[in-house]
Amino acid sequence: MLAYMDSTQRWMAFGNQNKLTAFVDEVTPHEVSHQWWGHAVGWASYHDQWLSEGFAEFSAALFLEQAQKNSRNDYIQFWDRQRKRILEKNTFGIAATDAGPIWLGLRLVSPQTHNAYQEDTYAKGAYVLGMLRSIMHTNQEGDKAFIAMMHDFVTTYANAPASTEAFQAVVEKHMTPAMNIEGNGRMDWFFREWVYGTRVPKYKFDYQITPASDGTSVAHLSITQSEVDEKFAMLLPVFADIGKGSMIRFGEWRVVGNNTATYDVKLPVTPKKLELDSWKEILQR
Repeated sequence: MLAYMDSTQRWMAFGNQNKLTAFVDEVTPHEVSHQWWGHAVGWASYHDQWLSEGFAEFSAALFLEQAQKNSRNDYIQFWDRQRKRILEKNTFGIAATDAGPIWLGLRLVSPQTHNAYQEDTYAKGAYVLGMLRSIMHTNQEGDKAFIAMMHDFVTTYANAPASTEAFQAVVEKHMTPAMNIEGNGRMDWFFREWVYGTRVPKYKFDYQITPASDGTSVAHLSITQSEVDEKFAMLLPVFADIGKGSMIRFGEWRVVGNNTATYDVKLPVTPKKLELDSWKEILQR
C-alpha cells in the first residue's frame, strides 16, 4: 500500500517517518525487478533462490544509484545497511553469515538464526552481484562486461530455472583477464569464497604519494587482508580524490590470503587522498 503513495501522502497519513520512505525507495524496485529475477529467470532449487532475491536486492541498489537525487550517498548507505545485516550478531551472538553460506538457502534458518535466510539470501546475495560488478569494472569500458553478462544470463535462461552453477558458467564467459586469478579461466575462487563460504575479510589500507615536478605522482599502495584462509583472493578498487570531493576510481588491486600486497602506481595527477572501496561495494569487516 505504501508503494502507491508519494512522500507527501505518506507524511499526511503517518507523519514524518523517514523509515517509510526508505522502505518504499528500496522495496519497490526490489519487487519490480522480480519481473526478471524470479519470474523471467527462475531458480532450480532452494540452493539457488539467491539468484532471485539477491539479484532483486542488488537491483534496488542500482535504482538508488541511478534514479535518486542523492544517488551516490543513497547507494553507499544502502551497502552499509546490508553489511550490518550480514555481520551484526543477534541475541544469541550469531551473525547471519556465521549460520552458513548463501547456498544453504532456507536451511540457514534455526531457532537461533531465524533471520539468517533473509540476511544471507537477500543482503549477501546482493553483495555477491555487487562485487562481481566491481571486479568486472574497467576504466576503459566501465560496466560493459557486467551488463553483457546480465543480458546473457536473462536471455539464456528466459522462462527456465537457473542454478548457481549455470550462473557461474555465464560469469566465466564474460570474465575479464584480471578475474582469472587461478589461471584456469574459471571463477571457482570467487564462488567458493562468497556463495559456498562464510569468511568475510578485514582490510587495512595505507599509502604514500610521491609527487613529480611535471604534476604526475607515484602512489605507493599497501593493502592488508586478514581473517581469511590462505587461498582467499579479492580484487579491490582504489579511488583518488582529485579535487572538489570527487572520488575517481583508478584501478583494482589483487590481494591473496592473510597477506599485505604492495603496488607502485603512476598517476597522471597528484591526488589529495586515496581511499579503498569508496563506494562500499566490497563486503568486509
